[in-house]
Amino acid sequence: MREVAIIGAYETVHGNHKDRTLRDLVTEAGNGAIKDSGIDRKEIQAVYVGNYAGNEFNAQNTMGSYAANLLGLGDRPAIRTEGACASGGIAMRQGVLAVASGLYDTVLVLGVEKMNGLDPETTMEIVARGQDQDVEGGYCISGPSGFALNAIRHMHEFGTTKEMLATVAEKNYFHGSLNPFAHKQKEISFNNIMRARMVTTPFGFHDVSLVTDASAAVVITTKEKAKSVRKDYVVVKGSGIGGDYFNVALKKDSLSFPASVQAATEAFKMAGVERKDIDVLECHDCFTITEIINIEDLGFVEKGKGGQFTKDGHTRLGGKLPVNTSGGLKAKGHPVGATGVGQVVEMTYQLRDQSEKRQVANARTALTHVLGGPGAVSIVHILQRGE
Repeated sequence: MREVAIIGAYETVHGNHKDRTLRDLVTEAGNGAIKDSGIDRKEIQAVYVGNYAGNEFNAQNTMGSYAANLLGLGDRPAIRTEGACASGGIAMRQGVLAVASGLYDTVLVLGVEKMNGLDPETTMEIVARGQDQDVEGGYCISGPSGFALNAIRHMHEFGTTKEMLATVAEKNYFHGSLNPFAHKQKEISFNNIMRARMVTTPFGFHDVSLVTDASAAVVITTKEKAKSVRKDYVVVKGSGIGGDYFNVALKKDSLSFPASVQAATEAFKMAGVERKDIDVLECHDCFTITEIINIEDLGFVEKGKGGQFTKDGHTRLGGKLPVNTSGGLKAKGHPVGATGVGQVVEMTYQLRDQSEKRQVANARTALTHVLGGPGAVSIVHILQRGE
């Protein structure tokens, strides 16, 4: 397979954009990434779009062709991918594989979600459709209640505490305060996080990710072409995907997400690097417990010790392993279909030394991770500075 590289990256500011349309978000991110790449859009041969529920949030189907058309690429193959919160990650993987296999030389990958605009109850009903509606989704198993089961079990088995969960939120709010693209650009004190109203035990208001509007895009091509386009290209060293049972009742335990373990194993094998080589990573903190479990499943921390590792400050900027320098889903926000692509943009900025106040010094190798639905699908990408 051919080596693949990122030559263009862009994301919109994340937020509750009542004055912006789906069209606005797509055109800003897509055109921004193309401009950043330095190539003519005529060189783009295909478009991959990650989107969870544009048909329900925005009454818009055929999202791949819709986005391609807006970007002056209407006569190119355009594909929409959907895997709940992993939708953007799947689009990225499909684009990477298309270039690596030789199917295309240059493609655009875009993720978008315009979630705000409906009443909150309807929005949450749409979000909950990422689970089996006949068996569980229609009977009170939602994102908060489902991941709360993981939290309670992790607490029971390993002594993980509410304070450890709060540390994840406080750290990600701090990172988000440094990120001009973040939905929540404000620090929130540990004490305020601990005192927040409850959502579902053990989650308080600040343990839950944001409902966000945003779009993000990257232009990927062969490494050989990237060398001729820009000096600070970023190589996609590895790409992995994993799966697990869609129903919570069928899962083996509540302490791990096997899809993440599978995806990480595949990505690291392809990349030919080790965990100790990763300088910075973005992982899926849809809830504070999820970040703790994810750093364990990805192989950075022994199972059961992710909470203490976080509490000790190791995942904060300046720590052993900076996690979610963007602010993560907690502070940057969670525009479901855009999240996976936005993570790649954030890590591309880190590897180009373009992250300003949140820059990880000498970052050379980075990782992105998304988890879709009730832990049913996971995507991991490993990125590295071009040489």
